[in-house]
Amino acid sequence: MPALAFDTYKAVKALQAAGADESLAEAVVATVGEAVGGNVATKADLAEVQAGLEIEIGAVKTEVAEAKAELKTEIAEVKAELKTEIAEVKAELKTEIAEVKTELKTEIVTLREDMLKGQQDMSHSIQGVYRLMVMAILTITSTIIGAAIALVRYLAP
Repeated sequence: MPALAFDTYKAVKALQAAGADESLAEAVVATVGEAVGGNVATKADLAEVQAGLEIEIGAVKTEVAEAKAELKTEIAEVKAELKTEIAEVKAELKTEIAEVKTELKTEIVTLREDMLKGQQDMSHSIQGVYRLMVMAILTITSTIIGAAIALVRYLAP
């Protein structure tokens, strides 16, 4: 950085006017000029720093834009993967539901057939019992009739 540009002659004269002798005034101005001169930024220094910052800001903006683009791409990929997975799960569920439906229909048909067969078996059993009862009643009736006829013959004069 260049040294601070200020009017040293005016500063020496101001110090002399305040009561300092010429050698003291020159020493104070020289010391202040050296101390401050190295720590003061000029317009050129500020312009240089600004240019560097603008370059860095541009680089950061570029990095942010690249990161944004990468994230958009990654999000799109994840979205596509999720859509695919959801479609696969949906298809699997549809297949499983169809299989369960088929199994249930088969079981219902089997149960109906079993119930119908059981109903038919029970109907045949009831008919068989009915026939046996009718035969037993007929046998008992004919025995009673035979006994009544025998009793009437026995009691008849």
